[in-house]
Amino acid sequence: MSWIQQIDFMILEWIQSHLQGAALDLLMPTITALGNGGWLFILLALVLLLSKRYRRQGCALAVSLLLCLLVGNLFLKPLFARLRPFEVAGLSELLISPPTDYSFPSGHTMASFACAGAVSYTHLTLPTILRV
Repeated sequence: MSWIQQIDFMILEWIQSHLQGAALDLLMPTITALGNGGWLFILLALVLLLSKRYRRQGCALAVSLLLCLLVGNLFLKPLFARLRPFEVAGLSELLISPPTDYSFPSGHTMASFACAGAVSYTHLTLPTILRV
Protein backbone atom coordinates (compact mmCIF):
# COMPACT_ATOMS: atom_id res chain seq x y z
CA MET A 1 0.00 0.00 0.00
CA SER A 2 1.37 3.42 -0.94
CA TRP A 3 1.94 6.13 1.64
CA ILE A 4 -0.81 8.24 0.01
CA GLN A 5 -3.30 5.40 0.46
CA GLN A 6 -2.19 5.03 4.09
CA ILE A 7 -2.92 8.73 4.63
CA ASP A 8 -6.27 8.35 2.86
CA PHE A 9 -7.21 5.48 5.15
CA MET A 10 -6.09 7.34 8.28
CA ILE A 11 -8.26 10.33 7.32
CA LEU A 12 -11.18 8.11 6.30
CA GLU A 13 -10.98 6.16 9.55
CA TRP A 14 -10.79 9.36 11.62
CA ILE A 15 -13.81 10.85 9.83
CA GLN A 16 -15.84 7.69 10.28
CA SER A 17 -14.98 7.40 13.96
CA HIS A 18 -15.24 11.08 14.96
CA LEU A 19 -17.62 12.83 12.55
CA GLN A 20 -20.73 10.72 12.57
CA GLY A 21 -24.23 11.58 13.58
CA ALA A 22 -27.73 11.96 12.24
CA ALA A 23 -27.33 15.68 11.53
CA LEU A 24 -24.11 15.22 9.54
CA ASP A 25 -25.54 12.17 7.77
CA LEU A 26 -28.27 14.47 6.41
CA LEU A 27 -26.13 17.55 5.83
CA MET A 28 -23.05 16.14 4.10
CA PRO A 29 -24.80 14.47 1.12
CA THR A 30 -26.55 17.79 0.45
CA ILE A 31 -23.29 19.73 0.58
CA THR A 32 -21.62 17.14 -1.64
CA ALA A 33 -24.47 17.32 -4.16
CA LEU A 34 -23.90 21.07 -4.57
CA GLY A 35 -20.56 20.35 -6.23
CA ASN A 36 -21.67 17.41 -8.38
CA GLY A 37 -20.94 18.02 -12.04
CA GLY A 38 -19.82 21.55 -11.24
CA TRP A 39 -23.42 22.72 -11.57
CA LEU A 40 -23.14 25.37 -8.87
CA PHE A 41 -20.16 26.94 -10.64
CA ILE A 42 -21.70 26.53 -14.10
CA LEU A 43 -24.79 28.35 -12.84
CA LEU A 44 -22.58 31.10 -11.40
CA ALA A 45 -20.75 31.41 -14.73
CA LEU A 46 -24.07 31.70 -16.59
CA VAL A 47 -25.34 34.36 -14.20
CA LEU A 48 -22.12 36.33 -14.63
CA LEU A 49 -22.21 35.91 -18.42
CA LEU A 50 -25.75 37.30 -18.54
CA SER A 51 -24.64 40.44 -16.74
CA LYS A 52 -22.98 43.02 -18.97
CA ARG A 53 -20.98 44.29 -16.00
CA TYR A 54 -19.57 40.84 -15.04
CA ARG A 55 -19.31 39.18 -18.45
CA ARG A 56 -15.48 39.15 -18.27
CA GLN A 57 -15.61 37.26 -14.98
CA GLY A 58 -18.20 34.87 -16.37
CA CYS A 59 -15.97 34.16 -19.39
CA ALA A 60 -12.97 33.54 -17.14
CA LEU A 61 -14.98 31.15 -14.99
CA ALA A 62 -16.49 29.34 -17.99
CA VAL A 63 -13.08 28.90 -19.63
CA SER A 64 -11.49 27.67 -16.40
CA LEU A 65 -14.32 25.14 -15.87
CA LEU A 66 -13.95 23.94 -19.46
CA LEU A 67 -10.20 23.49 -18.95
CA CYS A 68 -10.90 21.48 -15.77
CA LEU A 69 -13.23 19.23 -17.73
CA LEU A 70 -10.78 18.70 -20.59
CA VAL A 71 -7.53 18.44 -18.65
CA GLY A 72 -8.76 17.03 -15.35
CA ASN A 73 -11.64 14.74 -16.19
CA LEU A 74 -10.75 13.62 -19.70
CA PHE A 75 -6.96 13.41 -19.39
CA LEU A 76 -5.67 13.29 -15.79
CA LYS A 77 -8.30 11.02 -14.22
CA PRO A 78 -7.75 8.21 -16.77
CA LEU A 79 -3.99 8.81 -16.67
CA PHE A 80 -3.74 8.31 -12.89
CA ALA A 81 -6.70 5.88 -12.69
CA ARG A 82 -6.72 6.21 -8.90
CA LEU A 83 -9.47 4.24 -7.21
CA ARG A 84 -11.52 5.95 -4.56
CA PRO A 85 -10.46 5.18 -0.98
CA PHE A 86 -13.79 3.52 -0.14
CA GLU A 87 -13.24 1.10 -3.05
CA VAL A 88 -9.75 0.17 -1.94
CA ALA A 89 -10.85 -0.21 1.69
CA GLY A 90 -13.82 -2.35 0.65
CA LEU A 91 -16.40 -0.09 2.29
CA SER A 92 -19.94 -0.54 1.08
CA GLU A 93 -21.96 1.69 3.40
CA LEU A 94 -21.98 5.14 1.81
CA LEU A 95 -24.31 8.09 2.33
CA ILE A 96 -24.33 8.81 -1.42
CA SER A 97 -24.39 6.70 -4.55
CA PRO A 98 -20.87 5.50 -5.29
CA PRO A 99 -19.16 7.76 -7.84
CA THR A 100 -18.25 5.91 -11.04
CA ASP A 101 -15.16 7.86 -12.07
CA TYR A 102 -11.65 7.87 -10.63
CA SER A 103 -10.82 9.87 -7.52
CA PHE A 104 -7.86 11.95 -8.68
CA PRO A 105 -8.02 14.77 -9.41
CA SER A 106 -11.18 15.59 -7.51
CA GLY A 107 -13.87 17.16 -9.68
CA HIS A 108 -15.27 19.12 -6.73
CA THR A 109 -11.82 20.49 -5.93
CA MET A 110 -11.02 21.33 -9.54
CA ALA A 111 -14.27 23.27 -9.97
CA SER A 112 -13.77 25.09 -6.67
CA PHE A 113 -10.23 26.12 -7.56
CA ALA A 114 -11.29 27.07 -11.08
CA CYS A 115 -13.87 29.40 -9.56
CA ALA A 116 -11.43 30.78 -7.00
CA GLY A 117 -8.77 31.29 -9.68
CA ALA A 118 -11.15 33.01 -12.09
CA VAL A 119 -12.54 35.23 -9.36
CA SER A 120 -9.05 36.10 -8.13
CA TYR A 121 -7.72 36.68 -11.64
CA THR A 122 -10.55 39.05 -12.50
CA HIS A 123 -10.57 40.74 -9.07
CA LEU A 124 -14.22 39.94 -8.50
CA THR A 125 -15.27 40.19 -4.87
CA LEU A 126 -18.57 39.58 -3.11
CA PRO A 127 -18.91 43.27 -2.08
CA THR A 128 -18.49 44.18 -5.75
CA ILE A 129 -21.26 41.80 -6.79
CA LEU A 130 -23.58 43.10 -4.08
CA ARG A 131 -23.21 46.68 -5.33
CA VAL A 132 -25.02 45.88 -8.59
